Amino acid sequence: MAKKKKGSSKKVQKIIKENPVYNYILLALFAIFIILLTTFKISGDDDVFWHLATGRYIIETGTVPSTDVFGFITEGQEWMPFEWGWDVITFFIFKASGYTGLSIFRTLIFLIIFFLYFLILRKFKVSYTISTLILTLLAFGIIDRLTPRPHIISMLFFVLLLYVIIDYRYFNRENYKKLFFIPVIFLLWANLHMGILAGMLLFGIYILSEVIIFYRPQKFSSKEIIPLTKPELVRILIIFFASVLVMFINPNSFDTYLYAYAHTKMKLLETINEWRSPFDEMFSGGFVSTIYKIFLFGGVLILYYAIKKKDLFVAILFVGFVFYSVRAVRFTVDYIVICSVFLIISISFIVNNIKNESFKNFINVNPFPKVLISAALLFFIFNLPNNNLYLEHLKYYRITGFGINSDFIPTQMYDFMRENRITEIGERPFNHFGTGGSLVWNFPDSKNFIDSRNLNDEIFSEYNSIISMKPGFEKKLDEHNIDYAFYLAPDLVRIPREMEQTIISYFSKNEDWKLVFWDDKSFLFVKNLPKFKDIIDKYEYRYASPYNFKYNKKILENANVADKERVRSEINRKAAEEPNGFIINSIKQVYGK
Repeated sequence: MAKKKKGSSKKVQKIIKENPVYNYILLALFAIFIILLTTFKISGDDDVFWHLATGRYIIETGTVPSTDVFGFITEGQEWMPFEWGWDVITFFIFKASGYTGLSIFRTLIFLIIFFLYFLILRKFKVSYTISTLILTLLAFGIIDRLTPRPHIISMLFFVLLLYVIIDYRYFNRENYKKLFFIPVIFLLWANLHMGILAGMLLFGIYILSEVIIFYRPQKFSSKEIIPLTKPELVRILIIFFASVLVMFINPNSFDTYLYAYAHTKMKLLETINEWRSPFDEMFSGGFVSTIYKIFLFGGVLILYYAIKKKDLFVAILFVGFVFYSVRAVRFTVDYIVICSVFLIISISFIVNNIKNESFKNFINVNPFPKVLISAALLFFIFNLPNNNLYLEHLKYYRITGFGINSDFIPTQMYDFMRENRITEIGERPFNHFGTGGSLVWNFPDSKNFIDSRNLNDEIFSEYNSIISMKPGFEKKLDEHNIDYAFYLAPDLVRIPREMEQTIISYFSKNEDWKLVFWDDKSFLFVKNLPKFKDIIDKYEYRYASPYNFKYNKKILENANVADKERVRSEINRKAAEEPNGFIINSIKQVYGK
């Protein structure tokens, strides 16, 4: 009777295994989820624009610059656009299909990344349940790095490199020809993103583990981890050194890496969030930080798996990238992308070694967990297009769609500048840090004061002293011959005190400067010079401004008596331009009657 029950149980298990419908549904829903998760408008990411502007410059001039071409203060200073390949590719894509094409290109990269993940995990026979669950968590863990910038090509190359190494090391040693593709990866990588250094760390750890196993096979080899033969080791070492050599095939060769390293030593990075420690208090409680810590401390399972399988490569990889990732938030995504594969494999290994067959079947075979994950994916899918997932559930600002999010990019101000030839009349702008890239992208003949390329500490110090009105900032404005200025404040409605704490207050109160455009997020001031007279006469907001409404109400109140017609005219003009504007409607409600 016992044998009959056992056979009956196997038959039931077999029927479940042979039903692939749930797996197909999971894969389809996951793919749709990735497509929607990676389709969002550009919001507050100025880097995208100077990358596009760089690509345009390279195509138009036929040269990769070695000195700055975008800033009037930093013009001629050393600048090596080591991501020039990405810049050229994305500019061509934009030229052919605009921001929509750029978004689709980004989505295709992530679809390939997750496709490679699934290929790797299927080689290890990891169940679709475990794979999809952890990869969904991973997708949310890298949500801050989904923007269409060159770092996503590093993510792709991390996973592609892992795929080649894993396939060769664990499954198909005879087909070594795939290894010759690795130097090609590094050749492309050397001209696309500095993530190549982490990629070389990954490849170097693999080489190190194989060398150790070769010389200590009794301690570090097993039936599954077979030491390389001497010819195989020589071959892989040659491929490694070839990969190192091709790293220097870029416009500035070895100097590229010295330049990139020097950038990591700049003091201004201390003020940039992604260069802070992932354990900084400012990140505590955030869901992205929490996911990183889950993957980080989940690494204990990776070590357990590595010890059980005598897999030195996996152990060193985990330890190496743990130390790599704890240095700064920007490196945490690299850790997650690289080590998640082995975390998933480790979890699957632990589950499959549990003696309870019912539990194993429930996790790996039973459709119920797959239905639950499918339901969760459906929830995400339905709540991404309407932004509820971001705004309501994750409390994370992001807007689904294509193109630019004009709530965070000053598109209306740029339209005004374009229509009134501000960049042609003016010559030397003082711009907010987050708009330098979009300025040179929207106005190719203009040069900015600063942008997010972080060229050096000096320009950032100069910018910071002016923006925060440190002693002597007026003299600096005069020394640099600043003749127009604009400021981006996306949180203006929510945090109006930014006006009082920054140079907005100085421009708003000084008669030498005139406010000619504003909305709920941006300000444009021009210097009271004869060349701007026509624009000032036509567009100056003498009274109806956000600063006066919040911090200088006496001016508005007095003007509403002594110069009521002018107040009405300014309010009506702004209300016509921005009928749904929060600030103008607040002003109109009080002074527009």
